[in-house]
Amino acid sequence: MKSSSIGLAAVAVAGVSLFSASPAWAVGLPFNNCGEAAAVGVFNIPAGTPGYQLKLDADRDGFGCDAAGTPPYDASIVARIIQENTPATTPPAVPTAVPTQMGEMPRGGAETGVAQTPEKDPTGVIALGGGLLLAALGGTYVVRRRSAAHS
Repeated sequence: MKSSSIGLAAVAVAGVSLFSASPAWAVGLPFNNCGEAAAVGVFNIPAGTPGYQLKLDADRDGFGCDAAGTPPYDASIVARIIQENTPATTPPAVPTAVPTQMGEMPRGGAETGVAQTPEKDPTGVIALGGGLLLAALGGTYVVRRRSAAHS
């Protein structure tokens, strides 16, 4: 019991420290300072690019966050930050036609929303009954013929 609680606490601490150790996930443009830009790997930001601001260019040479020994500007990092911070747009929902419901529920009908029409022509019921009657009479005839032949 205690070891599982300790393990769970260790995982929670590791997760929290992972988020605090990766400030790139929380960085947006423009950068607030050169430390924020350096944390995501952006250095030597040229004027006219999305990450550049005059306050980041201390020596006013057209490159923000430039210092000796820093790597060259990587535009793909800034493009990724822009993409991560751009909200995804979803197309507007297309309205669909609402089917009309029947005005009155038939007696004994289930409320399914599907319109039911009452059957007014009893021909199908009469035909079914006649067919069943003929089958019963035919079966009786066959049974009597067989029993008369075997006796």
